[in-house]
Amino acid sequence: MTLTQNKIHAIVGVAFLSIGLAYGGNVFASHSFEIGTTTGVVPDNTHVRLDGMTLAAGDVFPLYDSSPNYVAGHFLLKAPCTPVTDGDDTYKPTVTVVAGHVDEMTDRTHMRKIPLYYINAVSNPPNSCIFHAHIPDPLNGGSPRVTDIDLINLSGSSIEFRAGDVVDINIQRTLGSIGTDKYDMATDGTPVIVSDEHGTYNPVYDLNDNDHTNDGYGHTG
Repeated sequence: MTLTQNKIHAIVGVAFLSIGLAYGGNVFASHSFEIGTTTGVVPDNTHVRLDGMTLAAGDVFPLYDSSPNYVAGHFLLKAPCTPVTDGDDTYKPTVTVVAGHVDEMTDRTHMRKIPLYYINAVSNPPNSCIFHAHIPDPLNGGSPRVTDIDLINLSGSSIEFRAGDVVDINIQRTLGSIGTDKYDMATDGTPVIVSDEHGTYNPVYDLNDNDHTNDGYGHTG
């Protein structure tokens, strides 16, 4: 194992610990005793300004929690960015965005990185880039039932957000209650996955470049 791999594993370990510390006991509640909304339209908009904030390595910043309801909607992020690969004209955020459900019971927790779409027309790389996402997006590897959305710094160094950096979450519909549609580690896999073939960064798709292998699934046009 290389020194770099050791550092990444250490950062991921700190992030897992930070998740536990950041949420606290009440937010980790099982939610199985809560009824929630079965289905229906619940319009809700959460706008979080990030400008001036510094997120230390390994820190978690909770953005949204709709427990016990899992929801559908749209996600926007404007944040510092870096090329997906050296010389690439598609960019990824330096902060990692995760979504799914955080539960007091580990085997009912399910958090995955959100698949993001890079919006080149209104981005200003490498200062800040804009990304959109669909909530949920299981076709591209995201959690299928989302109650929680968080930022995690897995970059290995502090991230300083610039003026205008923001998260906007537009929830359009409640799909069901996590109290009745629970995650189960036996069938849904490892509770928290933040490192995969994309490293610790979000998978990023780009519909405006010439590489159609990174268009993702489920889009139209």
